[in-house]
Amino acid sequence: MNENTDNNFASEQGTQKPATEKLGPMARLRRFLKSNSDMIVKLYVHQFGLTVFGYLLYSAASASGNKPLVFGLGIFSAIFYLILLYVLSWDVGARDKIRIDGGRLERDIFKGAKVTLVGMAPNLVIALISLTGYVLRGVGAWANGLYGIAQIVGVFLNSMYLGIDEYTTFSTSPLYLFVICLPAIAVCGFGYALGTYEKLGVLTSVGNKSKKR
Repeated sequence: MNENTDNNFASEQGTQKPATEKLGPMARLRRFLKSNSDMIVKLYVHQFGLTVFGYLLYSAASASGNKPLVFGLGIFSAIFYLILLYVLSWDVGARDKIRIDGGRLERDIFKGAKVTLVGMAPNLVIALISLTGYVLRGVGAWANGLYGIAQIVGVFLNSMYLGIDEYTTFSTSPLYLFVICLPAIAVCGFGYALGTYEKLGVLTSVGNKSKKR
């Protein structure tokens, strides 16, 4: 009886899941940033590169005085930027799929959106500063200055959309700097989720490698 009891106890112990480590909010945030730092850095690099690219296209098109050209190149630079983000997030999702299939990582289809939200932090901080200045613009000239400077900086940091902004007045609204982050967050969210299933990855590096095999 004792032997059977010991065997049953050992069997139960062998199948018991290890206790999960309880972490505080700041510890979880640090772990999240550390494990996704590579994608976050690449998001910054892509935004910087396409900011310069979009601004150069916008400047060249504006100098020609051809408004349809300005708008067309604005659409091109915006789509090009979002395609780069899709490829990046899909590849990250496809790499995570290996660990997900091996049971070493829990699937989180919102991970791409969450990482991109962190990557958009500089934009969101500037947007918040702009909104604060706009709300307090009646308090004094400093608030108007705060709003104006933050708005200019925020719009410039998203120069890939400048050609499109030429045809709208929404870019003068402080809410614009919040809204302009949504396309990147949505694209990376979908890209990562699809990458974890290896779907629609034709333009991605992982997708191309699997085709060669």
